[in-house]
Amino acid sequence: MVFCILALSNCFSYRPSRDAQSFNKLFKQLYGLLTNHQHLLKLCEIRWKVDMRVEIVQVFAALVVAIIASPISTSSHVVHEKRSVPPRRWSRHSRLHPATVLPIRIGLTQQNLHRAEEFINQVSHPESSQYGQHWSPKKVAETFAPSQDTLDTVMSWLSASGIELNRVKFSLSGTWIMLNATASEAENLLRAEYHLYKQQNGYYHIACDEYSIPSHLSKHIDIITPTVHFDRRIGAPRRLQHPDDLPLPLRGLNKRMTKRRTTTPHGIMGSPEDASNPKKGAAITNALMTLENCDTMITPACLRALYHAPLGSTAVKNNSLGIVEYTPEAFLQSDLDMWFREFSPSQVGQSPITKLIDGAVVQTQNQSFGFNGESSLDLQYGMSLVHPQTTTLFQVGDLVEGASFNNFLDAIDATYCTFDGGDSKNPTVDAQYPDTLPGGFDGPLACGAVASTNVLSTSYSSNEADLTAKYEERQCMEYMKLGLQGVSILYSSGDFGVAGEGGECIDAGTGTYNNGTSGLFTPSFPGTCPYVTSVGATMIMNGSTVRNPESAAELVIFSGGGFSNVFSMPSYQQKALDSYFAHNAPPYGADRFNNSQKARGYPDVSANGVNYVVAVDGDFSLVFGTSASTPTFASLINLINEKRIAAKKSPVGFLNPALYANPQVLNDVTTGGNQGCGTAGFESTTGWDPVTGLGTPNFPAMLDLFMGLP
Repeated sequence: MVFCILALSNCFSYRPSRDAQSFNKLFKQLYGLLTNHQHLLKLCEIRWKVDMRVEIVQVFAALVVAIIASPISTSSHVVHEKRSVPPRRWSRHSRLHPATVLPIRIGLTQQNLHRAEEFINQVSHPESSQYGQHWSPKKVAETFAPSQDTLDTVMSWLSASGIELNRVKFSLSGTWIMLNATASEAENLLRAEYHLYKQQNGYYHIACDEYSIPSHLSKHIDIITPTVHFDRRIGAPRRLQHPDDLPLPLRGLNKRMTKRRTTTPHGIMGSPEDASNPKKGAAITNALMTLENCDTMITPACLRALYHAPLGSTAVKNNSLGIVEYTPEAFLQSDLDMWFREFSPSQVGQSPITKLIDGAVVQTQNQSFGFNGESSLDLQYGMSLVHPQTTTLFQVGDLVEGASFNNFLDAIDATYCTFDGGDSKNPTVDAQYPDTLPGGFDGPLACGAVASTNVLSTSYSSNEADLTAKYEERQCMEYMKLGLQGVSILYSSGDFGVAGEGGECIDAGTGTYNNGTSGLFTPSFPGTCPYVTSVGATMIMNGSTVRNPESAAELVIFSGGGFSNVFSMPSYQQKALDSYFAHNAPPYGADRFNNSQKARGYPDVSANGVNYVVAVDGDFSLVFGTSASTPTFASLINLINEKRIAAKKSPVGFLNPALYANPQVLNDVTTGGNQGCGTAGFESTTGWDPVTGLGTPNFPAMLDLFMGLP
C-alpha cells in the first residue's frame, strides 16, 4: 500500500485542466503497479471514470478510501530453489555487505518447452516425414519465446517491489530479464540471505541457501541468479565483482582475489588440475603408424581399422568439424607438426580455423600436459580423421575471466544472449565482458558472433550434483534448440566410472561429496542432458587386435555412465532401457543410483579412449580419457555429413533418435565395467548399457543408415 500512496502523492502537483494527457499516462503507470495486487484491481475502474474537470484532490481521496477499504493480502511466497549444503570444497565465509551490487538475472518460463521432444523428433527421428528439415533460428526463437502474460506478470512484480522499470533490460529472445540490484534489494525481493562462500584454495563466491518468489510467479520463472548455483567457469578463477561495484569493506578482498589470478586454482575446468582433462600415461619413444600394436598404442590408423572408416577424400563447404576448448588450455603448432610428420605428413604446417571468443588467446606461455594435453589430443585426432575437411577451433574466454558453456552458447546463438553484455546467467558462472580487471578483455561479450559448425565436440564436463536441476534443465533446452537447427552436440561422459569428476561420490546422509569409497553414484553433466550425445570409452584388450571386439575402458580410466538424478528418460531410450532393466538389472538399490527405471541413462555411444599416442610439449606420450573418444566419434559423424551435404541433403543434426532406432549400426560392447564409489559399478552387456551405451561406430553401417534418410 505504501508504494501506491507514494505514487499517488505525486498527483498533488498536477492540474487536470493543464495536461489531460499526462494525467492519463499517470493512471496507466499506476495500473501497472496495481495489477500485481488483486485486491486493488477495482481502483483501475476509477482511471476510466475520472472526469477531467474534477480536482485531483477528489481523485486522490477516492483512491485512498479504496485502498483503506481493501485489506492487504499479498501473494504468499514459496521456495523456488534451495541448496541444503554447499558444494565440495566450499564453506560459508561471511554475510554479504548490503551495498554490494549484484547483476540479477531472471530466466523466464518459455512457451512450448513441453513439446520439445515432439519437435526434436520431427526433425531427428528416422520415421518422421520431416526428418532433416531443421528449423531456422528465427523459428526457434518465436516458438519458445515467453508469453506476454509471463512478461507482464514478472514486470509487475518487479515494479510493485520497488524496482524502477528503467533499470530492467531484456535479452534478444526475451527469455531473460536483467537488472543490477544491491544485495539488500535482492534479499528483500527474494526473501533470501546472501553470503560470501570461500573455497579451500581461497577463492570466493556469492550465493544464498535458498530464495523465494510469490507463488503465482512459479509458473512464470525458471531460475534466478546469482542465488544457489555453484557452477564452475572453465579455465579461470571465479570473479567476485567489478571492483568499483563493491563497497569499501570488500574492495580489499577483491584485490587479493585479483592477485591470485596469476595462478590457476585447483579443480577449475580447463585448468591443469581439472579432473575432466585426459590422463597422461607413459612416454613413447617409438611412435609408429602400425596396426600390430593397437592394443598398446592407438593411432588414426588403428581407429580407422577398428571402425572401418575411410581416409577422407573431399571437402565440401560449410562442414568443418567443431572442437571447443577453454582458455588457458591451448595447442602448440610445434606439437601439431611433430604429430603430423609421424601420422599425417600431408598436414604438416596446417592449423585449425581458430575462432577466438570473448578475448580468447591460444596461449603459449604456460606449457605442460595440463595446459596443452586436451587441445593436443582433440586437434591432432580430429584434424587427421576428417582431413581434407577443415577443423574449427572455438577457443573461449580470456586469461583473466575464462568462460563457461553458456558463454560459448552466447557466441554461436544470438537468440540465447543479450543485446547488452551477454546472458550473464550467473556472474560467478559466466564470464562478464567487457572486463575491467587488470589484463582482462575489454571488448563486448560475443553474441551470435560466430557460426556454429554442424558437429560440436566438447571434452569437458562437471558433476550433475554441482548444479541445481533448474539450471541444468534450462541449459539442456538450449542444446535442444541447437539440435532443432541441425547441430550434432557431443559431450564426454567422464573418466571415473559411476563416480563423479575426481572420483568423488555423494554421502547419502549429508548430501556432501566424500572420498569416493562409498556413497551415491555421481552422474555427469551435460552428458545427462537428453538432447546431447554422451560418449563413453572403450579399449582394445591387451594381446587383442583391431579385429577383436573391444571392452569397456578399464585401464587408467573407467567410462563414465549411469542414470540422471535430474532428467527423465527420453522416448528414444524407452525400448533400450526397458530391455536393459528386464534382462540385466544392476544389483543396487536407490541407496546407490536412481533406480526408478524412468531416468535418462548415459552414455549413448562410445569409442576407444585408451592408449592414444599424442604429441605434447615436444614429446610423444600415451593419453587416456573420454576426451579421446568424443572427438573420434564426432569426426566420423562429420565424415557422414560430408557425404550427405554432397548429396544435397542436410546434416544429420541430433543423433540419438536415429541411433537408438537402429542399434545394429553400432558395435555392441559386452565386456568390462565402470567401477566407482566402492562398487564394481555397472557392467557392459548385450544391448545398451550404462557403461558403453549402444556401442562403438560401425562406419559403413552408419553411413548407409544416414544416407538412406531424407
